[in-house]
Amino acid sequence: MKIKTPFQFTIFTSISCAIFMDLCVFLIFEKLYGYDIKPSIYVLIFLILAVFVGVLIYLLLESFINQKIRLLYRMVQNYKMTKSDHNIDMREDILSLTEVDILKWVKTNRAELSKLKEEERFRREFIGNLAHELKTPIFSIQGYILTLLEGGLDDDNVNRKFLNRTLKGVERMNRIISDLDMITKFESEKIDMDFKENNLVEIGNEIIESLELKAQEKKVKIEFSKSYDSPIKVMCDRSKIGQVFQNLIMNAINYSEPESKVVIRFINLNKNILVEIEDDGIGIEEKHLNRLFERFYRVDKSRARNVGGTGLGLAIVKHIIEAHGHKIQVRSTLSKGSTFYFTLSKV
Repeated sequence: MKIKTPFQFTIFTSISCAIFMDLCVFLIFEKLYGYDIKPSIYVLIFLILAVFVGVLIYLLLESFINQKIRLLYRMVQNYKMTKSDHNIDMREDILSLTEVDILKWVKTNRAELSKLKEEERFRREFIGNLAHELKTPIFSIQGYILTLLEGGLDDDNVNRKFLNRTLKGVERMNRIISDLDMITKFESEKIDMDFKENNLVEIGNEIIESLELKAQEKKVKIEFSKSYDSPIKVMCDRSKIGQVFQNLIMNAINYSEPESKVVIRFINLNKNILVEIEDDGIGIEEKHLNRLFERFYRVDKSRARNVGGTGLGLAIVKHIIEAHGHKIQVRSTLSKGSTFYFTLSKV
């Protein structure tokens, strides 16, 4: 038997001592003095000795353990005192210390350590992804400029075309930086939100009209799930929610096959309106769903860069919805399509 806790040690030791002392009683009274003692007496003596030894050992263990953990607890309290100006009665805290307190402290610090490791992993990935995203347009710009400097500037068939490509590379870098700046403002709560009563149907129609040409190029149809004749009023920032619609619908168009469709659906809940944007495109594997809203996270990196975008669209969408006090989620089946859905508060 493996002894793992002080309680197990106490039980094991008390039983062992009780057996030993019981045998001593047997030898003294029966073997040496010839007294005939009944088995029930032995059992009674054994129980009394086991309880007595168990209590004694428990008290000794408790005293020993308390002495050992006081140093640890003082370290914890000293750490707390560096973060607070309140006076702490160390004597009362030590006397009130329990095993639960220690286990809670250990659990908390273990969780903090895991969180720090996760943040470190995320930081490394973010820096690597950012460098990769910026490297592509920078190398393109560098190549076009070198070509122009090596004589292409004097060639009318080359100079304007390469300058336009250089401009596109600069614009892509500018979009990445602008999106990162927006995310930083959301995370530091320094972005201004203009909450007003708005009609979701109107916002949806505006975005559909703005993406109509792009949808026609991809042969994708954008439509509402039904005819919404009455306004659907919610409290939101009109421009930010319009950006959410645009990012989600644009993603649906980019990852849909020709002759497919994107459907916008509004569902009336108790105090909220549920918004769903559904496509019947290529879908997303389940293993990617938990990380889909991370910055620069791409399911299919090669294809994602071919369809454009900064890799920050879904991260921005997540921050906008959370700034409205709600959350965005996704459900998807590979080769069958995806549905992004979120709620907004009704007026």
